[in-house]
Amino acid sequence: MFQYKKLILLIILFSFLNSLPAISSDKVAFIDVDYIIKNSVLGKNVLKKITDLDKQNINKLNSRNEELKAKELELKSKQNIISEDVFKKELSQLKEKVSIYTQEKNKMINDLKIFKNKELDNVFKKIGPIVSKYMEANSINIVLDSKIIFMGNSKVNITQEILDEINRQYN
Repeated sequence: MFQYKKLILLIILFSFLNSLPAISSDKVAFIDVDYIIKNSVLGKNVLKKITDLDKQNINKLNSRNEELKAKELELKSKQNIISEDVFKKELSQLKEKVSIYTQEKNKMINDLKIFKNKELDNVFKKIGPIVSKYMEANSINIVLDSKIIFMGNSKVNITQEILDEINRQYN
């Protein structure tokens, strides 16, 4: 019986607390960080660097891949002509080259990831003070990324103002 009274009391207490309006004096705004990166002069330059490096890596890997395929076809065409020992030796060399290719590919992927993270970190370090200054000038306490906002008033979306300020400073 005592447990039921406790449960009813808790339900009433939670109902009362949930019915109170949320009162907050914090001014909140949100920005679309992806949009700023894709459309700011600063972000476009960084994305171009990343894309260029990625294309260079793809071109190198494709040329190496074509070389390996050509060697494989050459080896297959010689398989019945050359001795088994010579074939095994050349096959072993080809496998070693494929292994080296795979290692180079993995290294390029890892290096690109590191480069991308470093460049984007630099962009955020440059954007951070601009956002902080805007927050201070407009008495904003919290700025959230729009990706985590389900719904919000468009009046508190400061993406365009921040983008304009970034372009003004880095143009």
